[in-house]
Amino acid sequence: MQDIAVIDNIPREDAVELIRSFCTKPLEPEYVKLEDACGRVAAEDICSRINLPDTPCSRWDGISFSYGDYSAQKGDVRGWKENEQYRFTNTGIPIFNDRFDTMVKIEDTVFEDGKLIAIKQKTPVVRGQNVIPIGERMEIGEILVGKNTLIRPSHLNLLASGNNLVVPVYRKPVVALIPSGDELVACADTPVCGQTIESNTYSMRAKVEQWGGRPVVYPIVKDNTTLLQRTLKEAAVFADLIVIGGGSGRGRYDLLQASIAEIGTLFFSSVEHGPGHRTCFSLIDKVPVIGVVGPPGGEEMTFDFYVVPGIRAFLAQQHKETMVEVIVDEDIPPHPKVNFYFTMELYRNDAGELHGKPLPHAMLDRNIAEHNGYLRVPKTGAGYKKGDKVKVEIRIGLENI
Repeated sequence: MQDIAVIDNIPREDAVELIRSFCTKPLEPEYVKLEDACGRVAAEDICSRINLPDTPCSRWDGISFSYGDYSAQKGDVRGWKENEQYRFTNTGIPIFNDRFDTMVKIEDTVFEDGKLIAIKQKTPVVRGQNVIPIGERMEIGEILVGKNTLIRPSHLNLLASGNNLVVPVYRKPVVALIPSGDELVACADTPVCGQTIESNTYSMRAKVEQWGGRPVVYPIVKDNTTLLQRTLKEAAVFADLIVIGGGSGRGRYDLLQASIAEIGTLFFSSVEHGPGHRTCFSLIDKVPVIGVVGPPGGEEMTFDFYVVPGIRAFLAQQHKETMVEVIVDEDIPPHPKVNFYFTMELYRNDAGELHGKPLPHAMLDRNIAEHNGYLRVPKTGAGYKKGDKVKVEIRIGLENI
C-alpha cells in the first residue's frame, strides 16, 4: 500500500507540522454544563444572553437625580427632598427612578442636619455623569468567548454573568493508546526474568486527559504482524489519533513500521534527534498514527514533542515551545550520531539566576519526574561548556521553577 518515499531523520519542526496537518478533522460540537466547561474549547462564538446591567446603575456611592431638575434650578438643591428630587445610591446598584439620569459622589455633596444643601463638585455637573448605562458591561449578542478559545476559569465567571448555563464545546478527540511488545506485562502482574511492566500508558493516559483528549487504552499487543495490523485497523474505526508504543526500532522483533507500510502510508520512519530517534508517523484509513519508542524515558519525551501538538491541532489550538535562558552547570558534549535532547533540572540560585543541571542519560527512565527542561545539543559542534548560557525548552510551567 505504501506509495510514497519514507522520510528518515525528519527535523522535529517538520515532523510536528506534518502531524498537525493531518490532525485537523473538524470535531463535532457538544453542549456541556458551564461548570464542566473549564479546559474545553469553544466550538462557536458564545454570546451574552442578557444586558448587564439591565437598568441604569450608580457608578459610585452618592446621590442620583434628574439633570433637568438640577439645571432648571441652576444647581440650587436646598429645597430637595430625599426620594423625591434625589435618592442615595450605592456603587453598582440600580437607580430605580426613570427620571434620575445623573449622579454625584457622596464626597461632592454637603448635608446639614441630614438635609442636602449643596453639590460641590469641582467640575460642572453634566447630564448622565457617573451613571452606568444599560449594557455597559455586556450587551445581548455581544461575544464573550470567541470560537476556538480554550476556556479558562475566568471565562466561567464571564459566561455566567452573561446567563450562559450551557456552552458549546468541541468534543474531545479520541486518542487510542496501544502498548506493544512480547516482553511487556501488565502492572498488575509480577514480571519474571526478561519481562518488563508496561508503564507508559499510565502517563500517556494522564497527558491525553490533561491536554483535552479522551484516551482509550488497549491491552498489550504482542509482536505479531497480524495482531498489530488488526489492532491498528480496529482503532482507526473510532479513534481520531492513534499512539502505539514499542516495536519501531530496527531489531528482529520490531515489526511496527513494516506492518504499517502494508496497510497504510508511512510518512517518516525516524526523527533527527535522540532520545526517541525511531519515532514514526503514518496514516491508516485516514487516521494519523504516531509510533513512539518503548523505553519510558524516550517515550516521555517524544510523547510531549509529537502527540500534544496533534491533540492541540484537533482542538484548533496553536502549539509552540517556551524557551528560557539558562546557565549550564556542567560540560555537555555532543552526541556523535544524532542531535540530542538532554533532560535538565532547572533551578534558581540564591541570586535568582536560572541554572540547568543535565541529568544522566543512563538514568533517563528513572529521572522522568525530575527534569523540567530539554536542552537540544546539535551533533555538529563542540557542545556546551560549564557556565555557558543556553536556551532550554521548558517542560513544566516556569512558575514552578
